[in-house]
Amino acid sequence: MISALFLLADGFEELEFVAPYDILYRGGVKIQTASISDKKIVVGAHNLTVLADSLLSQIEGLPFDLLVLPGGGTGTENLLQSDSVKDLLLKSYEANKQIAAICAAPKVLVNAGILRNHSATSYPLVRADIEPHCKRYLDVPVVVSGNIITSKGAGTAAEFGFCLLSLMVDHDVSVNVKTQMKF
Repeated sequence: MISALFLLADGFEELEFVAPYDILYRGGVKIQTASISDKKIVVGAHNLTVLADSLLSQIEGLPFDLLVLPGGGTGTENLLQSDSVKDLLLKSYEANKQIAAICAAPKVLVNAGILRNHSATSYPLVRADIEPHCKRYLDVPVVVSGNIITSKGAGTAAEFGFCLLSLMVDHDVSVNVKTQMKF
């Protein structure tokens, strides 16, 4: 079974987590959430409280096919402060795992040095932080470049989720889920 790990940091943008999570789950992907802090309770940018399945410190190896980083200003800054997140990104990239980041979270990929050979997009306000560090910056909702998938923000979260489902499972499954959800 295909699996995805969502990294959650206080201040994450809720829709950028919930929409891809729900879409992937409906498509049959096994989902796991991990808090990057020392507590399982993670509070989003708009006070949605989530109980993560585990702590990032409890994750051993690379037990997932897809690593997802929701953005949000504060959430992204918290991801950037974590050496464990950077280490997991580097190991995942070296293992050719699929890595997805939305909104400001592509900054975390820049910090790990894994965007330089990839095209990317991001939230417009962080474009200046991304563009010099990627192969090509594209002003589109979702960019797939090798094993790196980036997206603009909350307004593109569903499109991001359907893209991830198409890549991880199957395009037909993604179309079926989209139809069931009335997109």
